[in-house]
Amino acid sequence: MKGEAFSAERMTEVYLAYLFENYPDNRHIRRIAGWLGLLILGIEELKDRWWISHERQLCFEVNGTRYKAKYDHKIRPRGGISFVEIEAKPGQPEVQVRKNIPDLGSAEAFYLKPRL
Repeated sequence: MKGEAFSAERMTEVYLAYLFENYPDNRHIRRIAGWLGLLILGIEELKDRWWISHERQLCFEVNGTRYKAKYDHKIRPRGGISFVEIEAKPGQPEVQVRKNIPDLGSAEAFYLKPRL
């Protein structure tokens, strides 16, 4: 998706379409799909800008710091979403994990009070 001027609804639609087209039978994707709208609405409150990188990576910037949202198998008990600080360099090297979302309740808490 080119540009940065799009709504949370459009971001959710595009991102979910990508996931379901490319990972239709993946249990991890089905598990987190219900969280994505909440997470994207929370990001929308925080972000100065956002974009999808490499056709699959949800990235955003807050006060000059860049982040990406990614699925992390290591989050217990069953995997979840991490918000990871990234560098503004080619390849977007990871700096550190800023927040983990392990379940729907955590996604709701992030939506209600978005913080990294």
